[in-house]
Amino acid sequence: MKTIYFLLAVISLQFTFAQGYPETLPDFEVYTLEDEAFTKEDLQSNTFIHFIYFSPTCGHCQDAFKFLNLKADQIQSAEVQIYLISANTTQLTNEFFDLYAPKIKELGNIHMLKDKDYKFAELFDVVAFPTSFLYRDDHSLVDVFEGASEATLFLKEVK
Repeated sequence: MKTIYFLLAVISLQFTFAQGYPETLPDFEVYTLEDEAFTKEDLQSNTFIHFIYFSPTCGHCQDAFKFLNLKADQIQSAEVQIYLISANTTQLTNEFFDLYAPKIKELGNIHMLKDKDYKFAELFDVVAFPTSFLYRDDHSLVDVFEGASEATLFLKEVK
């Protein structure tokens, strides 16, 4: 039995290290909460770009956004544009922010989006909630962060 658990752990680790995260920002299409298309061309330039992929019904996401809400002042002053991409409806997304991150919702460098057809998740190889991707202004990948415990780590990169 221990051998089976060990093999499953090894396979799981290999899958984690084999993630195919995009090293350069690919073309994508998501939607605003008003159902308007949003693509790579709509991103603001000359700044870090940080995508946070989450689900309003995910407990880890709720914890992550509570942490982010506590860092609202630091997020607002950071040289970064943050694109929050929900894997759920506009209604659940708005309710989520009202409950867990009301300060975040109002920041000028926050953009709320949704992945209504899950193509962003597929393109970026998202396998866990929340997962976030930090890109430089030249669209090269800096780092990928997974889970609530890593929710604020991107702030060290974008001082």
